[in-house]
Amino acid sequence: MKYSIGALALSTAALLLAGCNNNNTISGPPGTGTNCGGPPSSNQLEVLYPIPGSKNAPQNLSAVYVSTKGTLPPSNSFNFYLTQSNGNSTFTGLFQPVNASQIPSPHKSPSYSNPTYYQSVIAGPSGSGYIIGPAQAVSLFWNDGGTGCSPHFLVSSFKTQ
Repeated sequence: MKYSIGALALSTAALLLAGCNNNNTISGPPGTGTNCGGPPSSNQLEVLYPIPGSKNAPQNLSAVYVSTKGTLPPSNSFNFYLTQSNGNSTFTGLFQPVNASQIPSPHKSPSYSNPTYYQSVIAGPSGSGYIIGPAQAVSLFWNDGGTGCSPHFLVSSFKTQ
């Protein structure tokens, strides 16, 4: 009986991880499968909001905001794989250009001049709503959705109120 419950839990977890959005595929949790690698080093991607390491990010967070030095390739499929301490996870939307004035405050300032700003919307499968709960430890893993890889590279983490 003990082994049956364990096998059922493992099977359920695998099915949940297989159902992802944005045409991404993931065969296991971060750290397994083919490595997506990290953000392009030439772009010096920095997460601005929520501030990395923050312990009071809003639980109704709708997007992650980043900056890059220069622009990302126009045909990229970059986004994040977001995991929560309660076991929930989702892929964020593809990076979309935004103006600096659209980034919520307070936010981190880029460490370089003339940054390009992007947002990655937090949504569930097929664009459905996705709510990060209260008191959650959240991790953002780099994903290249056009390759079918598994996210391994931790870009940022924060906690919600």
